[in-house]
Amino acid sequence: MHVGWSQLVGLDLASSVQSGQLQSLDWHPTIADNQVSTAIYGRSMSQSEETFYDDMASSYHLIFDDWDKAIERQRAVLVPLMAAPDVLGTILDCACGIGTQALGLALAGYDVEGTDISNTEVERAVREAALRNLDVKFRVDDMRLLSTCKEQHYGTVVAFDNAIPHLDSDEEVAKALAAMLRSLRARGKVFVSLRDYGTLLTQRPTVLSPSLFIDNGLRRIVHQVWDWQDARRYTVHLYITRQTNSLGWQSNHFVGRYRAITPDEVATLAARVGFNDVQVLSPTVTGYYQPIVTATAP
Repeated sequence: MHVGWSQLVGLDLASSVQSGQLQSLDWHPTIADNQVSTAIYGRSMSQSEETFYDDMASSYHLIFDDWDKAIERQRAVLVPLMAAPDVLGTILDCACGIGTQALGLALAGYDVEGTDISNTEVERAVREAALRNLDVKFRVDDMRLLSTCKEQHYGTVVAFDNAIPHLDSDEEVAKALAAMLRSLRARGKVFVSLRDYGTLLTQRPTVLSPSLFIDNGLRRIVHQVWDWQDARRYTVHLYITRQTNSLGWQSNHFVGRYRAITPDEVATLAARVGFNDVQVLSPTVTGYYQPIVTATAP
């Protein structure tokens, strides 16, 4: 069960939850059970992103209403964007996390490989695949390098759920896009989803409306506070508060940093590194909760 209050800034909370994920996905926490836990990371993805993702691996599913149902809903959105499995070839999910997209695509019959900078998230993704009897090859890699990935091999590369804004400059984003391009075979496609930051950069919200979930009769509340550091960078304070029994509650506080970049800006960088047919697909077109930048390798 989910109950939403008001709206997210510029986005309807209920529609985000129906898509299987809060629009507040761009958090990656450090968690300590039964206590308040805080982690702060700096501007460089390479400095602390691995640790940040490692710490949140066991808790990532808590931002969904129901993670298994979210996998199914996201699969239903993604599959129509892609060719059939026997035509497409292997998909590379280069920001796989615990496997939300990779597992769904594998369930749809695709050959999928997943990479992530977090060893602990990769380990959980491996376990989740095994639980579902899926053969998905997960491993550790940095999306800016993709050094473990074959060049000109994949039919599609995906990087979903606001992974790109972890990168702190246009140069780093371009480096990641160039690595994706190198990994694609001729006419292969890339799909990148991220927040629609255009409005958010203007509004500069400081708080997002909370969401209330019911887990076996116990309440779980998720909300965010944003502290803007400069014109683009902001610190996210995400709070997950869970009812443990009729009287007890457990609250966890997670802190992360992002650099806002718009889908159009990502599209411009994709064209600059050599992609063709660059487009930004809106949620009204795809049914996905974020805009999707898509482009084709020459």
